Amino acid sequence: MERKTVNIQRRRKSSSTKSSSRDKDTSQSQHIPLDLTIEILSKLPARSIGRFRSVSKLWSTITTSQDFINSFTTRSLASPPSVLLCVCEGCEGSKLFVFSSTLNKNSSGCPLSCVGSYQFTNPDLGSLHRSKNRVIWNPTMKQFFTLPEPQGTKEGQCHPRCIFGFDPIHREYIVLRVLFDSNICIHTMGAQGQGSCRIITKGLPKHWPILSSGRCINGVMYYSAIFSVGTGTEHRIVRCDIRSEKVDSIKLPETHTYFVSDMIPYEGRFAIVKTTDFPSIDLWILKDGNIFEWTHKRFVLPPFKMDPMQKKTLRFSGVTNAGELIFAPWLFSGSFSIICFHPKRNSIRQVLFEGLVGDDIRRRCGFDKERFYNLKVWPNHIESLVSF
Repeated sequence: MERKTVNIQRRRKSSSTKSSSRDKDTSQSQHIPLDLTIEILSKLPARSIGRFRSVSKLWSTITTSQDFINSFTTRSLASPPSVLLCVCEGCEGSKLFVFSSTLNKNSSGCPLSCVGSYQFTNPDLGSLHRSKNRVIWNPTMKQFFTLPEPQGTKEGQCHPRCIFGFDPIHREYIVLRVLFDSNICIHTMGAQGQGSCRIITKGLPKHWPILSSGRCINGVMYYSAIFSVGTGTEHRIVRCDIRSEKVDSIKLPETHTYFVSDMIPYEGRFAIVKTTDFPSIDLWILKDGNIFEWTHKRFVLPPFKMDPMQKKTLRFSGVTNAGELIFAPWLFSGSFSIICFHPKRNSIRQVLFEGLVGDDIRRRCGFDKERFYNLKVWPNHIESLVSF
């Protein structure tokens, strides 16, 4: 009996010691300095930060604060950007698969990370194009946000397309929409999703925007539009400075008086790209200042080896922060390559993507080797913690 009592006391003492140890550990973890906690969280990848927001109220408060999101954006901008690959199942497919990858300097073996897969309830893409709602998607947080109608306007008063951009000075996301009366509506959204809307009512005559080719460069929005001139019409570029609310219409280069399909930032300036004579590439670059004059440059891609069928489907897909022009096939059935051309260096490299037809991804996403898939490529994908 005495021995049993001693054993019980020992177990109680051991249990008490363990409990005390756990309490001590918990107490110590609860007293990690706030600065150190913020520093640890700031070094985590975006996906981990998104998951850890549910760990505690403190971590949620830290990771959703304006300062934390801004510092994460700064770190993301300093890192090499990735390329976003959107794969659609056929021309009218109901499934959309999204992948991200780096454009490594080596020519092959780029790893793919599946950002997400989405299935539309209505496979008719035409109905999506005619949808009344404009939706913003954050691939990092896997969140969708429906853009509200501008305050004071009636439903259907906006042109269906819009331009999305970022103001690096005020750290705000911007959406530009043009009303049918030619006024310009500017939505601004901060890091925590706080938004405001204002309408610019002065500066432009009646015009019809072609917003499919819009571009935001350092907080200045550009889009092409059709203006009434005399008894006819004229294509021009509209330049809207979000901060000063100054709006200008810019005449196109004399040799480029038709529809503008591709706009890019080139060495910090606005430029128009023409690739109809591929592999020749024409750039019209807007000079600095308010003179609105153009300079023209023509480049010819060096010879490169590629599957003839894929070569025929190459299309211009944008420019990287490093100044490389990106060309990708819009249709593929197996592996595919992205062409990266650097105009200043006159250098070309080929990045091969085989992951989309790998057994693992093919089984997971239901890809068929014999089917053709539509491909859309966005270079300069930067991770963002913004929750709208």
